[in-house]
Amino acid sequence: MRREVVPSYVIQSRETGLFLTEELGFSKMLREAGRLHDVEEAADTAALNFDPGEYDIVMFWDLVQC
Repeated sequence: MRREVVPSYVIQSRETGLFLTEELGFSKMLREAGRLHDVEEAADTAALNFDPGEYDIVMFWDLVQC
């Protein structure tokens, strides 16, 4: 199997510190956070689920199997 390092973005509430999940719920666990691979999609998702200034978009590198 081939592996590749790709940028991943997660959305975190500034007020609670919880991460937005794929199901649009919230979790305190980073591993349960919904991962997006496009910064514009992450920004759109955050804007739909939070008021301006109530969230952070965090980017990190993720190892995925292709």
